[in-house]
Amino acid sequence: MGAPVSEAASIPELRRVSSDDGTRLAWRERGEGPPLVLCNGITTSEFFWRRVLPRWQQRRRVITWDYKGHGASAPARTTAGTSIEAMADDLRRVMDAAGIERAPVVGFSLGSQVAFEACRLHGDRFSAVVSLLGPAGRVFDTALPPIGGPMAQRLLTSLSQSGVGAAMFGLGSLMRAPGAAVLVRAMGLTGHVPDRDITAFKQHFAAMHHPTVASIARAAGEHDARDLLPGLTMPLLIIAGDRDRFAPAATVGVPLAALQPRAELVRLTEGTHTALFEQPMDVALAIEGFLVRHGV
Repeated sequence: MGAPVSEAASIPELRRVSSDDGTRLAWRERGEGPPLVLCNGITTSEFFWRRVLPRWQQRRRVITWDYKGHGASAPARTTAGTSIEAMADDLRRVMDAAGIERAPVVGFSLGSQVAFEACRLHGDRFSAVVSLLGPAGRVFDTALPPIGGPMAQRLLTSLSQSGVGAAMFGLGSLMRAPGAAVLVRAMGLTGHVPDRDITAFKQHFAAMHHPTVASIARAAGEHDARDLLPGLTMPLLIIAGDRDRFAPAATVGVPLAALQPRAELVRLTEGTHTALFEQPMDVALAIEGFLVRHGV
């Protein structure tokens, strides 16, 4: 089954590249060997990969980067810069800055949308795609069934910028409340995430540029790359969780795999949206095996 996933990872140098709208983006690289590019989920940074990064950096040159308004990246300078298409171009710019001509890309959650759109715009740059617990488009249509996703989208589209700030502040306060982690786990939004990982998420959430994040969320609700999948030529792996409330396997992963006859589908029967914390070996081995099979 391979060595266990280590939880220790070196701290890489923080590098910068400019987006099309002038926003300064942060990116990092670890390890040596064939390149592997990772795309985060919304409201996350590279801490979400901490269980798999030490393993992968022993085999590959791993690139991580922060979306606008996230982590060490600056807030978006323009609303246009928060579109999924703009973020797909950000991915290309990070690869250019890293000197990577072609590589497999792994997109977690919203990162799947970014990866798919990047394949539409810059398909020759990607040797394989992994959609990890994410959709190809219109994320709120299937998130938080039966009505949570559409309600969240209506709220996002109706709030003013000041309203978004107030809502995000309120959500952050709720996250810091005693018993919040137990509540979200009981609702099925996470699995059994260790306290230190919950703390890392809370700290990142508090430091994000909330208007930028809300604008990205609106764009994710409107973006759709499902039309791309039938004609996708590079190898595609879809990892879906049966207990994932944000991208359920039955309504997201399985239909996506059906759109591309050559796609490989891995279903995590106990997988929640935080499977990178709870089932890192399952995720790591699925992705590693896929890359080896396709020689990328």
